Parts: sequence; C-alpha cells; structure tokens
Amino acid sequence: MNKRVLSSSYLGVESFLIEVEVDISNGLPNFSIIGLGDTAISESKDRIKTALKNSGFKLEPKKIIVNLSPAGIRKEGSHFDLPIAIGIMLVMGFIKDRYNTIDNYLFLGELSLNGDVKRIRGALNSVIFAKENGYKGVVLPLENFQEATLIKGINIVPVENLNDVVNFISKNIVKSVQTKIIEKNDENLMDFLDVKGQSMAKRALEIAAAGKHNIILIGSPGSGKSMLCKRITTILPPLNEKEIIESTKIYSIAGELTESKPIISSPPFRSPHHTSTPVSIVGGGKKVIPGEISLASGGVLFLDELAEFPRSVLESLRQPLEDGIVSISRAQYRVEFKSNFIFVAATNPCPCGYALEPTGKCICTQTEINKYIKKISGPIMDRIDLHVEMRRLNENELLTYQSGDSSKIIRERVIKARAIQKERFGDDIYNGMMSQKDIQKYCTLSDENREYFKKVIQTLQISARGYDKILKVARTIADLAGSNDIEKEHLMEAVSFRENSIN
Repeated sequence: MNKRVLSSSYLGVESFLIEVEVDISNGLPNFSIIGLGDTAISESKDRIKTALKNSGFKLEPKKIIVNLSPAGIRKEGSHFDLPIAIGIMLVMGFIKDRYNTIDNYLFLGELSLNGDVKRIRGALNSVIFAKENGYKGVVLPLENFQEATLIKGINIVPVENLNDVVNFISKNIVKSVQTKIIEKNDENLMDFLDVKGQSMAKRALEIAAAGKHNIILIGSPGSGKSMLCKRITTILPPLNEKEIIESTKIYSIAGELTESKPIISSPPFRSPHHTSTPVSIVGGGKKVIPGEISLASGGVLFLDELAEFPRSVLESLRQPLEDGIVSISRAQYRVEFKSNFIFVAATNPCPCGYALEPTGKCICTQTEINKYIKKISGPIMDRIDLHVEMRRLNENELLTYQSGDSSKIIRERVIKARAIQKERFGDDIYNGMMSQKDIQKYCTLSDENREYFKKVIQTLQISARGYDKILKVARTIADLAGSNDIEKEHLMEAVSFRENSIN
C-alpha cells in the first residue's frame, strides 16, 4: 500500500513541487529513501523512526520505501522529515484523512527526536509557490509561522509536534497561535548628528539614498568614514510590502531568520569583513545559498577598507552592480539571486592613510600610493556614482562643532525625492537604475549646460559609463531640489562627486 504527500523544494529562491511517495509492504524490515536526496535526507530515516516512537506511534517491522519525485532533481534539506512521517502514518493507519487534506496542502518541517517540528529554511518561498499554484494551504513549523503570514489569501497551519499534525489531518483542528506584532524600535538609533562636520560626505550619502546610487568615501583614519556609512540606513525610507517579502524570501533561504527576527521589515545593512571569500560575498557553494550581496538586497552593502578586500572579491561585484542580479551556474542548473542594493564603500587613500592630509604626515611614496589605490580596479570605480574625499577635522572644527541636519530631517527629503521617482518610473526603478532610454528622456540639458558638460568630459576624460553616472546623479540632485529640469548647479554638484585627486 502506498500514499502520496505533497511538499516542495527550491533552487535559488524559486520553489517547485515535490511528491513524497511512501510504500510499505511485507518483507525484510528496511527503510530506504530514493530520489537524489542529500545527506540530511538520507539521515532523516533515524530521526523519523525515533520521532514516531516517542510520539506514541509504534512502527511494525516492514519494508518502507520513500520516493521523492521528480527523481531526477537533486534535493536538499531536512524539511522532508514531516511529509515522510505523515506518509508512513497514513499507510499504517495512524491517521485518517477525513477532510481530503493531503491533496490540498503542502507539508514542510524537520523533526526532532521527541516529535517536535523545527524551523526550516525557505518556508516563505514554499507558501508563495502554494498560493500561485492553487493549493489550499501549507502545514509548517510554528517557528516559521510569522514569516509565512506575510502572504495573504492562503491557509497557514502552524504545528509544534506530530500530534498537532494528526489533529489537523484527522479532526481539522488547527493550533491557535497569537501573531506577534513586530515593532520597530526607533530609540537609541544612530544619527547623522553624531558625526561632526563632513557636510560634503553627508550630502553625498543623502544623494545616494535618494536615488539608489553607489558611493565610496576615501579619507584619512578618524575622518568619520565608517561612522557615516553605518548611519545611511537611518535616512532610508521604510521597505514597502513587496520589498519586505523579497528580502524575507532571501533571508529565509539563507537560514538567517530567527525567532527575534522572523521577517525583514527594515532595509538590510550588510558589512562583511575584508577576509571574506568570493563565495560568501556572491553566493554559491556546494549547497547554493545567497551571499552578502543578495542579503543586502533592498538595503545597503557596506565594504569597509575596500582596498584590503581580495581583488577576486571586488571583481565579482561587477555584474551585480550593473545588472542588479547575480547568476550562479552549475552543471545541471542555474540560479539567480536578486542583488538590488546600494553599494557603500570606504577606504584609506594610501597604506598609512594620510595622503589627503595637508600636514605632510603621510610617509608613503607616490609609487606606494598608486599601488594601494589601484587595488580597486578602474572598472569597479567606474561603477561607483559618487566619489567623496574626506579629511580629518582640525582642532578648530572639532571645538566649534555645528550640528547639521538630523537623520529624520534628511530622511524626509529622501522620501520626497523617491516619491518623485516613483511617479516618474513606477515601482522598483530609481534614478541610479535608469536605462539609456530613460536618461535620454529625463536627463535633457540646455545648450549652455551641454557646452559646460562637454568641457568637463574633455578635462576629466570621463568614460561613457561615467557620463551616464553624472547625469543620473544630477537628476537625483534636481529631484531633491524639487526641480523639473537639471540646472547648471545640479550638474556642477554631480561633477564634483566624480573628480578627486586619488583617481
């Protein structure tokens, strides 16, 4: 006798249907799982038998064969424990499917030895798949309930243990769960007011946040580069519902959701160390999971001490910075992860860090300075919209500190500028992501400005990509000023963020 229980698996962030077929017959006692499962799946036999025994279900010595269909696709993860256990209980008569539940619900969950159902990866992705394909609902661990409820219009059945599953299938009893209200704590947040001076760098970060532009701060140790970069999330608008779902999907697949952080409700901020490997940054590995650039999607990827990162890591950022996605190919499949982030970087201008200081404190030769800064290749610098040089404050600037605008005030300006862009492009497109067609339509220049820009291109030897970047930044500056047209002062300010003494 055999039974079929529905579940799902995923490649990248896309889920697909898995049919868990269970056949039990007389013969030598044996338990085998077929269908290209990984180590976690092959080890599930002992977990399932022990969980059933400790939940009060005594297994008879039978020949048990479990097939995960389609058999030709590699499957990974421990979330097949629950559907396999349900299939066994159905065949052995421990459960009666009186409400035709098995054909209308997907089942996901890892089992502990005492029969508890534990948190899994990719629950949100499976819920989206179930809704899109017309299933009635999803049965999943209680710990995944909060993220699953982001998707409306589908039944979510949280279970804490195997007995909860039996009650649902046999008696249609659903465990009552109080949805937690996740409140954002705005107290003790970092603020732009914490950083003294550096008005140009603050202005550049405001522009970057408003138009989703990439930015690099080049400056001396102690000039406030890291402090400012870590505060950029305080001026970003809140995520909308679509962005929350997209970010939570990626974090769910990566296994980064916790009980205290069941959903990603604010823009992510990722700051990997410079010793990180290319796989940890881009994603991939033996079991393909998202990297830092995908986990930063919808928020900020901050690379501090950029010149200290391995060249292979920096060069791997080229495609994500240009296309907003990262593609990872394997022999039998190819997956794509979204990587729509604001790239924020900070670096010293030389090995000792003081090349920009007027005091002559720098001890590096010009050759050492050139070698250090060239660790960041030209193509990478060309993909960064805003280049800002920062010097340390002198004693007078430190003692006569004048506070600038707070993060709250800057954030309001950013939200207004983004509202203009939303009206112009619709959702999901910002000035920093404009196509050539958009640039031609929305970044027109007067004859006077065109002549000025022509001289700038000749003097700074700006590339075609750099030309586009300046126009995109100028468009954002105009939006912050509430101007329909790009005026000369907007263009001049955009140019000032493209030229510096290091490059």
